[in-house]
Amino acid sequence: MSTQIIASQNQNVGFMDFSRLDAAIECCKMIAKASFCPKDFRGKPEEVLCAIQYGMEIGLSPMQAIQSIAVINGKPSIYGDGLIGLCLSFSECEYIDEQFDEKTMTATCKVKRKGRPEVMSAFSKEKAMNAKLWGKDGPWKTYPERMLKMRARGFALRDAFADRLKGIITAEEARDYPSKIGRASCRERV
Repeated sequence: MSTQIIASQNQNVGFMDFSRLDAAIECCKMIAKASFCPKDFRGKPEEVLCAIQYGMEIGLSPMQAIQSIAVINGKPSIYGDGLIGLCLSFSECEYIDEQFDEKTMTATCKVKRKGRPEVMSAFSKEKAMNAKLWGKDGPWKTYPERMLKMRARGFALRDAFADRLKGIITAEEARDYPSKIGRASCRERV
């Protein structure tokens, strides 16, 4: 079994050495003790290591990974702001244009990848109501416009950069999935 950890090319990781598993584990132990370490990772160096490894595989630096990755129902996801930042850093990204129409309560995200047609996704109040999200306690009740925007963003960026994002979804979307997903509801996923 190899003790190598995959690191993205040209990734500045500061003083941390993630080229050897034993060194990476020591770094993760220190990070897990730090007061700025997200509470879900605090005191859990193995979770920190997994988040960093996953993050490096999709192009995040170690500290970006622990700040941007959330594990929801046992599945890694990325906060919407981390996702757009990651996609903007891809050299193939020409632009990401987000709009919100207050009249129709529709968020739209257009993404252009070099050499490919534009990808567009829209998520409306009507779609949120159909998905039983509109008015749901939490961010859907307090920040509905932002949640519409995060859903449109997540769909468009995943469609445009599926090869780079490797199936990761936004944390905002992951929170809306039931914790126990049966076969029937898996088919209904978008």
